[in-house]
Amino acid sequence: MKSSHTIELTFVALFAAIIAVLTLIPLPPIGGVPMTLQTFAVAFCGFLLGRKKGVGAVGLYLFIGALGLPVFSNLQGGFSKLIGPTGGFLYGFLLMSFFCGLGLLFQGRRRWVFGILFGTVGLLLCHFCGILQFMAVMNKTFFQSLWLVTVPYLPKDLASVVLALALAEVVRKRLPFDPAEAPEKNF
Repeated sequence: MKSSHTIELTFVALFAAIIAVLTLIPLPPIGGVPMTLQTFAVAFCGFLLGRKKGVGAVGLYLFIGALGLPVFSNLQGGFSKLIGPTGGFLYGFLLMSFFCGLGLLFQGRRRWVFGILFGTVGLLLCHFCGILQFMAVMNKTFFQSLWLVTVPYLPKDLASVVLALALAEVVRKRLPFDPAEAPEKNF
């Protein structure tokens, strides 16, 4: 029992680190705003680890970032990022990871259909949280915020959800056990 708990904690910590690393990999900016692989990492985490451990990994990532480690975009950290204009997206990652993990409740082709469906719902909830906080902090309307912080990024983020699901399925087939399940079920 103790070793299974250690394995679960190891996966949570490993994926918090993966989110941090992929957040620091820059993509070409849209309209001068830097982009990263952060959304991909969060979706991958949920699709591979499941809803509970996925949320745990995202929560750990947010915690170490809030403590000041430079794991947020542009090598930033600190609690101020969580309450800043884009902090809603960071909180929204918890919902996104949870919903991506819901796709694991299905098997075969249904996993693909429901994975993309739930992943998209999670992504939209994440963006909604981001819009709400951006509105509050920047004193913008809903539609101004929608056009500034969501519309330009949705195509990349939707592609991230699909690619994260595909990669999670490939990785799951190559591992000797399913990281979304309790380890003792696999040994």
